[in-house]
Amino acid sequence: MPPQQREEPSSQSQRPQVVASSVRVRRQSVDDFVQEPSPRQQRGDALEEEIMAVLGAEGATPAEQASAMASLRQATRENKEVRRQLCTPRLLAALRPMLLSPDASIQVNAAAAMVNLSLEPENKVRIVRSGAVSPLVDVLRGGHAEARDHAAGAMYSLAVEDENRAAIGVLGAIPPLLELFSGGAGAAGYRARREAGMALYHVSLSGMNRSKIARAPGTVRTLLAAAEARDRSNEADAAALRRLAVMVMANLAGCPDGRAALMDGGAVAAVVKLMRNGSAAPGSAEEEYCISTLYGMSRGSMRFRGLARAAGVEAALQPVAEGDGGVGRDMARRTLRAMRGEDDEAPVTATGLVGRQWDDGSVVSEGLVSIRRPPHRSNYAGPSGSNTTQF
Repeated sequence: MPPQQREEPSSQSQRPQVVASSVRVRRQSVDDFVQEPSPRQQRGDALEEEIMAVLGAEGATPAEQASAMASLRQATRENKEVRRQLCTPRLLAALRPMLLSPDASIQVNAAAAMVNLSLEPENKVRIVRSGAVSPLVDVLRGGHAEARDHAAGAMYSLAVEDENRAAIGVLGAIPPLLELFSGGAGAAGYRARREAGMALYHVSLSGMNRSKIARAPGTVRTLLAAAEARDRSNEADAAALRRLAVMVMANLAGCPDGRAALMDGGAVAAVVKLMRNGSAAPGSAEEEYCISTLYGMSRGSMRFRGLARAAGVEAALQPVAEGDGGVGRDMARRTLRAMRGEDDEAPVTATGLVGRQWDDGSVVSEGLVSIRRPPHRSNYAGPSGSNTTQF
């Protein structure tokens, strides 16, 4: 009997085993890769543990706390991934008492780190929910000068998120922000005033906060003083603050309390003066905010008519009403009709512009409320003017 020949497996019968083996190897490699933390993640986790080892220890010295805050500030300065990793509930809870430290170095670095953490959109609501607003308000009221600058920057960054605005107003941020914007609080510098003004602008986009701002003592006086201020030594800074002031006034004019406060404070005549003396140049964003403020005050107000006639509103608005078009022209025309008792209830709109609802149902173009960050000399903003300050 001839010997049986052993049948050799074909290459085709081998291929499924090879492929399956290859797939298993690749799957194992992928699983190993996913489970292995990246060097940056390891760095963030290690830094959090290092900081918490100091802040969570009983009897930590001020020098140790200052070193931990300096490390946190540096780590969150430019690395987005680290900012996201370090914005944890326990680290935010440990930061709160550092904001209230009497030691200037600890407080300043803690406030700067809070600004850096707040730059990431996903961190903004998390920070407010952690209870950080109240200690930031305390820093605004009586912290060290540099810490106040950073606290104002943090408030601005947090207020960019719509969900945070009501909480910021409820927790008492408005009065110290107004004080800082006025240049008080120990002769606040331009940076602190600018950050406070930006925070007020974003906070005033909330209807609930507009009434709070209007009722705060000295609001209109502060806004008008900034809107009328000149600084020959640095006109660019003064112009940026003027613009912020009229931006906030335009928002306040969108609610009954704001309209009443503005008219009580002499805003009708002051706004007309801004348009006449060149502070709000024809065709500029400042002029549009001034027109928006006058339009808001004219809504349903018999009192406005007399104030407007006395202030010369018609002469200031007539050139705009006869201009080429746009939402500014429409608001100027409606304001003039209101002066004559011909006010109508149709909302102000412009083709191609998305409107923002005011408290009384009127609509003002988002073109008047969406702004770029005011220009300034330092590199605190990105090329688009977005909220990218890093400390």
